Formats: sequence, C-alpha cells, structure tokens
Amino acid sequence: MSPATESPRAGLLFLVTAPSGAGKDSVIGVLRERGVDLAFAVTALTRAPREGERDGIEHFFLTDAEFERRLCSGWFLETATVYGRSYGTPIHQVREPLLAGRDVMLRLDVQGARELKRRYPGAIAIFVEPPSPEEAERRMRSRATESSQEIERRIAAMRDYELSFAREADYRVVNTTGDLERVADRVWGIVTSVPRTTERTAVAAELSPVPLQD
Repeated sequence: MSPATESPRAGLLFLVTAPSGAGKDSVIGVLRERGVDLAFAVTALTRAPREGERDGIEHFFLTDAEFERRLCSGWFLETATVYGRSYGTPIHQVREPLLAGRDVMLRLDVQGARELKRRYPGAIAIFVEPPSPEEAERRMRSRATESSQEIERRIAAMRDYELSFAREADYRVVNTTGDLERVADRVWGIVTSVPRTTERTAVAAELSPVPLQD
C-alpha cells in the first residue's frame, strides 16, 4: 500500500478527571481557546443547561428518559451516576476522531475515568487535583452554580473516593489557584510527550458501548 493510501495511525485517548472544584473544565477551556490540535469529546448529562451553556457544545443535555433510551441503543461508551444525575460519553465522540488519527481529550468524573481505565488500560488518565480539599470547597461555594445540598454531596464524593484516584492516574497535575495558564501548559506537555505505544494506539479499535446490566 502506498503512503498516500495508508490509513492514519489511530490517535491517543486522554481521560481528564478531577474532583469538583479542582478546575478541570477551566484547564480544558484554556487549551480549547489556544486552538491546540486535539478533539474534545462532548459528554451528556441529565440536567438543563446553565446560563450560557449550549447543547452539543458544553454538553448534550438530556432528560432521564432520553438518556435511558440512548443507553439501551448502545450510544454510550461509559456512563455513571454522580451527584444524583446520569452522565455519559457518546461513543462516536471518541471513536471517530481516534480512528481518523486525532488525539482525543475526554473530560469526565472520577467514576467514569476509573471504569474506562479498567476497560482500556491504554487510555491515559490525567488527574487534575486541587491544592487542598478546603480550596476545592471554597471554589465550589464561590462559583454559586450548585445548591448547598449539591455542594455537600460533591464534598462528600471528593473526600470518600475522588481524591484517591490520584494514585491510579497515569499523571497528576495540581491546579494551583491563580496559575491556570501554567497548569494548562503542564497538561499540554503531557499530551505532547506521551510515547505512542501499541497498547495506547490500539484503544480506538477496542472501543465498545457500555455493557448493559441484566
């Protein structure tokens, strides 16, 4: 096969996760604004858009019934129930760019990252952590986008199981307050320096919909 007709080598899958208040969305936002050469997968969740959010851009916003229908049709790569809502990653958002040779960055909760890392060890997990649990809590309260009850749920999840993922991730980056640009530099440095092993590039061909429970 001539070089002109060869299929592109599959891209790498980067799983970016963090506890609430760690700032993973802000870090990813900086990378998107820079126009880096990455495909950013859009996830789905069961809530209404917040002010300024656009369906299909920040997230796919689904009702509980829509989420369940899409789950049964094999639309999701992974799903999780977090803070009382359903979250999921549409499989086409990851598979299509990977097979086209593009690296994909997927932001997701710790449950989803843990499950995808278990199913696909070649995925690269980057854990964005806050300087401290107290600082994460301060950030959550200051942004005023969740109720007090939801903030308490998020704090409990952070302390109960989210922070422990730092030991399982391939890379961990502390998002120091006021240092967002440099934190984004560190994440981008990871993306551009990860060796392209066979295990990592094989992830694209291995992807399958989330298994349904009997």
